[in-house]
Amino acid sequence: MKKAFCKAILASAVTVLGGWFFAAVGHDMMNGFNELGTIAAVAIMGAWIIFFGELKKK
Repeated sequence: MKKAFCKAILASAVTVLGGWFFAAVGHDMMNGFNELGTIAAVAIMGAWIIFFGELKKK
């Protein structure tokens, strides 16, 4: 249980930081395209879900 909780916190932190980073990149380098942060955050969380799902299968 503790391991799953740590994974959830790690996934959340990476998603928030990734979304924040890509929102800044989109704003500065793509003329105010802040939505890049939301798109990146969804993609990052999807990748985490697939990654952890594959680990459970093994």
